[in-house]
Amino acid sequence: MGIVFRQSIKTTIVTFTGAGLGALVLYINTHLLSKTGLSLITTITYTAAIVQLFVIMGTANLISVYTQRYLYEDERRKALFTIGLLTSTVGTLIFSACFFLFKDSIVNLYKPEDQPLISKYYPLVPVLVYIWSLMTILDQYLIAHVKIAVSAFSREVLLRVCNLVLLVLLFFNVLSFSLYVLFNVLIYIIPVIVLFAVSTRTKGFGFSLNFKVFSLAELKDMLHFSWYHLLVGASLTILHFLDALMLGPLDEGGLSSTAPYIAATFLATVMYMPYRAMSTSSLPILNQAYIEKDMAKVNDLFTRAGANIIIVAVGMYILIGLNLDNALAVLPEGYENVKPLVLILMLGKLIDMATGLNNELISISKYYKFNFRIAVFLLVMVYVLDRIYIPRYGVFGAAWVATASVSVFNLSKMIFLYSKMKLHPFTRKTWLIVLSGIVAAAAGYFWPYILNPVVDTTLRSIVVLFVYGLMLIWLKPSNDLVVYLENIKKDKKLF
Repeated sequence: MGIVFRQSIKTTIVTFTGAGLGALVLYINTHLLSKTGLSLITTITYTAAIVQLFVIMGTANLISVYTQRYLYEDERRKALFTIGLLTSTVGTLIFSACFFLFKDSIVNLYKPEDQPLISKYYPLVPVLVYIWSLMTILDQYLIAHVKIAVSAFSREVLLRVCNLVLLVLLFFNVLSFSLYVLFNVLIYIIPVIVLFAVSTRTKGFGFSLNFKVFSLAELKDMLHFSWYHLLVGASLTILHFLDALMLGPLDEGGLSSTAPYIAATFLATVMYMPYRAMSTSSLPILNQAYIEKDMAKVNDLFTRAGANIIIVAVGMYILIGLNLDNALAVLPEGYENVKPLVLILMLGKLIDMATGLNNELISISKYYKFNFRIAVFLLVMVYVLDRIYIPRYGVFGAAWVATASVSVFNLSKMIFLYSKMKLHPFTRKTWLIVLSGIVAAAAGYFWPYILNPVVDTTLRSIVVLFVYGLMLIWLKPSNDLVVYLENIKKDKKLF
């Protein structure tokens, strides 16, 4: 777990650097772009994020999990990677043909005043789908080689820096809005190039069209695995983006109503970022232990990761919740609903994180079909509820549906995993984490407002982290945290 914990720390630092850049990008976007313009770019991005999962047909998950089953010199590694690249290419071509065939029907889903804008930038979606699909394949390949921090840097930091450069060019009128939208798509090529360059330096990297290296039984198993993970991955991604995508067609405000929801979603997602880093870092080790049938190690990794994730979940909930007024103060007029929306969305994130690595463990186990079944059920539920509640309650209807779906999904997985493998993410010391959070929250809540939003956020966050850290050191709810802090004291370095 030491390697996992250190990788998690590294990836979390990279992720938070990206989050800081992302917050700056969001701040500038809300002041520089109209609500409709911001919503247009987000719609293109979210649509591509969903569709790229369909065009890769689950092969990214296949690469992430199956690569570790083969030795470095085994040609099946190269053939597996090639399958992923070919699938994304063919899948994008098929999608593009269908996407343009049904263009009129898709454009007509939007409000009449938004349709010319959607139609103008319609061709950018397939372009971003293909670039993103390549990025996902390379990302999962590097995760299989435990190159998590490099992968996170390309996606979270490098991409955001490129966004900032484009915003500067837009601000100084070097780029028109049309070119800004175009380059917002094309900049995704940059992390693809970086990920590919790093991939070529990994042991066993290469391409192979010799698919005969796989037995018929292997191919059947791989097809089965990919199919289910395609459906699970697509369902989860749709669940994540569906609310924002449905606001444009269903809310009476059209695309402009989506902008405050986008801001709220970003702030709520910041809470989730450390979990992504920790789960991504844990997955290769957890997968290897499961392949080796070392259930004692699986149990140990799962439980210890659960405690560490809950520590982060509670801390992030407090930090973001106590600083929402400051965030609202720097946003322009028309974003007043952001605070209540963030609080609603963060409830779902808190439950998701508190249930630990349920999704990751189920996805690599023989029970992986369960994820698909529950995800499809929830996808249907969310679609139906969004169609009912968005027209009635707008962004708040979308937020409550999103939180309810995430809660049901994760609690169902936790119950299922316990019934099948007798595993749960909680320990006898979990309540000590909650106690530490309550004390830290009280310290931050009663801290007086100082000078301006930036200074106040900085000082209030320092107070919360200091008190929370002291409580965790005193109560010791996580052995990994204790060992990590002792190593810092001993070695005088973070990693």
